[in-house]
Amino acid sequence: MPETKPRVLLLGASVQQSFSVAFQNAGFLAAGLDWRYEAADVAPGRLESVIAEMRQDPGIVGANVTVPHKEAVFPLLDMVDANARLIGAVNTISRAGDRLLGSNTDGAGFMAALRELGFDPAKKTAVIVGAGGAARAVVAALKAHAGLLWVVNRSLARAEQLCRDLAVDRGGALARADLDRVIGTASLLVNATPADIGIDRLPAGSTIYFDLRSRRSSSGRLMLLHQGLASFEIWTGRPAPAAAMRAALALAAQGAAA
Repeated sequence: MPETKPRVLLLGASVQQSFSVAFQNAGFLAAGLDWRYEAADVAPGRLESVIAEMRQDPGIVGANVTVPHKEAVFPLLDMVDANARLIGAVNTISRAGDRLLGSNTDGAGFMAALRELGFDPAKKTAVIVGAGGAARAVVAALKAHAGLLWVVNRSLARAEQLCRDLAVDRGGALARADLDRVIGTASLLVNATPADIGIDRLPAGSTIYFDLRSRRSSSGRLMLLHQGLASFEIWTGRPAPAAAMRAALALAAQGAAA
């Protein structure tokens, strides 16, 4: 019997344990939607064919996109909104007929998480470690607020390209070896990489550390929640049931830590 329940996919590498599955399905249930959110591990070489399959299957009403596909998926879509175009990365795909539309809710999710944590980045120095799709969203969101914005990456050329693309003119790109030089000046340090960055070197009490990795930090889970609420509203056209989704995320995180 053919699949009739609308589906939303999570496209990425090693995503079977993602917290998004738990809290998005809780959101659909709370909203009275008979939809299913499911993880789909997609190797880089298969991304183009998976997007083509999505376009041909009206039962797939949307998707989230995560590492390593946020930038690679960009040219495969029929349209991207202005925010995603500015960032150069997509984390949310929605459907309009047989067309697939790309958006990016990472920046909005990051800023909402900062507000919930009580941190105002206005005129402060921010250091972002990483230069991938998530880092691009964070830099785009912070650019209008932060005083100085430093992008630190193992590949200096990649950090320089990010700063050119997003017109970062207060601060700039630094090599990974320069992190120690600027870390003490930062009011906000953001880890937008999959690796640890040695926060033991942070001056005690003077810097907010925001780790985007949702399985490693409460700050990352907070961003995951807020970007997911925004994605939910794009797919469904209705307000996200935030309380139910927050509770499901907390429960999933508690289970993972047990």
